[in-house]
Amino acid sequence: MNIDRTKPKIELIEIQNTNTNYPKYANKTHTISFKIKVTEKNIKENNFVKDFFGFKLDENNINIAEDNFSIKEIESTNEGKIYKIDIKGIIGNGKLSMQIKEGAIIDKGGLKSESQNIQTGITIDNTAPVGKFKEVKIQDGKVNGEITLSENIRKIDGWSFKDNNLKITKEFTNNISYQLPITDYAGNTSSVGVNITQATYINIVYASHNSCYGWSFGHGNYDIAGREAINDDPIFKTEALAFNVTGNIDSDFVQANAYVHTYWGDKIKGKCTTSGLIYNYGYNPGKNTFKSMKSNDLVTINSKKYFQLGGSGINGVGVTDSNGNNPIPEDIGWQFKYGITGITMKLKDYSYYSIVYQVLVNKVGWVKVGSDGVECTYNHTMPISAFRIALVPKTEKQYVINQWNKVVGTNILK
Repeated sequence: MNIDRTKPKIELIEIQNTNTNYPKYANKTHTISFKIKVTEKNIKENNFVKDFFGFKLDENNINIAEDNFSIKEIESTNEGKIYKIDIKGIIGNGKLSMQIKEGAIIDKGGLKSESQNIQTGITIDNTAPVGKFKEVKIQDGKVNGEITLSENIRKIDGWSFKDNNLKITKEFTNNISYQLPITDYAGNTSSVGVNITQATYINIVYASHNSCYGWSFGHGNYDIAGREAINDDPIFKTEALAFNVTGNIDSDFVQANAYVHTYWGDKIKGKCTTSGLIYNYGYNPGKNTFKSMKSNDLVTINSKKYFQLGGSGINGVGVTDSNGNNPIPEDIGWQFKYGITGITMKLKDYSYYSIVYQVLVNKVGWVKVGSDGVECTYNHTMPISAFRIALVPKTEKQYVINQWNKVVGTNILK
């Protein structure tokens, strides 16, 4: 007679985590899989069911819902069996461990498998990271953006990690505002408001002329030009744009063209009633040509040099074309049907920067963002009422686009 004095043996042979890039961290969206080997030839009672398994986060018992727990046999051998246990939807925070009760397997001799306490090495984290932003001046008009973090996060292109990865920094040369998404190792996501206001290394200042309102000046990177005019009356249209670009860049680094829709139509030129600039129907200066601070027709507005697109007076009652002909009738002028309908901006060099821009059209709202040489327009017969631009580090371009595109189709002026 053979007497079995060996208890059934249960051992963990593998743990898998669907958070494959950070397998030591998980949240409620991930599935944790345990591969368990049972060594016993003569099984009398198999209790591999949910009631024989428990889970803890640190020292606290947690409940895994029936729908979030599964167990199945995946292999059978002469020596025993291999099971796969999946759990998901884990609520809470802490180090995950699994407990297996005594007697999960009982052999024919009545011997019971021993209880087990398996430390998974996986941290369950269901708390989104928090970041606190600070702007710090450095030198030459540059600014550091610093974010202090509540926990370690995944790497972000273009940002440097310091202080045990609990602080990230980035240098900025011009003002910008956007939401920076941050994600911790477990996959929880939040965002931090980046708001650079003191950078002067590169300055882009733009002005706009809106019907009946006139010129508004001093708009900086990402400001909305035309806001004041459409707050007064949303029917007013943007008739002209002007850009002043200064700083540590080439004079033709920032370039732009615009599509101008006029009462006089194709092949007939108009003349700006304030600066005297000559402009034409369609693309200005041309579909594939652009203006910059290097252009030979800069205008002076408020004692500053600007390159200008379009012209004031496009909707002015009685305003004529550049030859003094075809005055705009009163019934047409007061409809405000004309103005700039599309903007295209590009940079001389894209090795570090990108340029992002967006226009707002009356009764349509904000239009999908354009960037880096792609025209932003609703159509070429519906003039814009407001616009904004942002010169941004290439690494931050998509964050700004994502934020601005959230308001497409609305008239939100924030």
